[in-house]
Amino acid sequence: MLYFVIKALHILSDFLLIGGMLINAFVIGMVPPTIRTGVISALRKYDRTVTTAALGGAWLFGLWLAFGYGFYTSGWFGFKFLIVLMLSALHGMQGAWMRRMEADPHLDPPAFVRAGLPIVLGSVVIIVALAVIKPF
Repeated sequence: MLYFVIKALHILSDFLLIGGMLINAFVIGMVPPTIRTGVISALRKYDRTVTTAALGGAWLFGLWLAFGYGFYTSGWFGFKFLIVLMLSALHGMQGAWMRRMEADPHLDPPAFVRAGLPIVLGSVVIIVALAVIKPF
């Protein structure tokens, strides 16, 4: 029973995290500089309260599942772990660039941060496939 509760909390955290990262990526990559400051100001508060908390929950419940139920010894988990590390780093870069872009609306982030939408969506597809199929 506890396994299913932890798994549900992990998945809920993942949904909130991915939703927040997709909103961040959209604003960073597609909102014009003329309205960027106001949009980013509102989004940064949401990012700090909801998305960052969801990131912490995803890590907490994910590691609990990995070490509590022995998934950390599987090959698929190692690959998933690397992708999750990359997503966590991307979230940090998104937050940093939103802070910089709020101060200077005409500043453009590097390509990796601007390409957040396909990176996040592709990563989610790979992570879900690895967790469900457990190929190796």
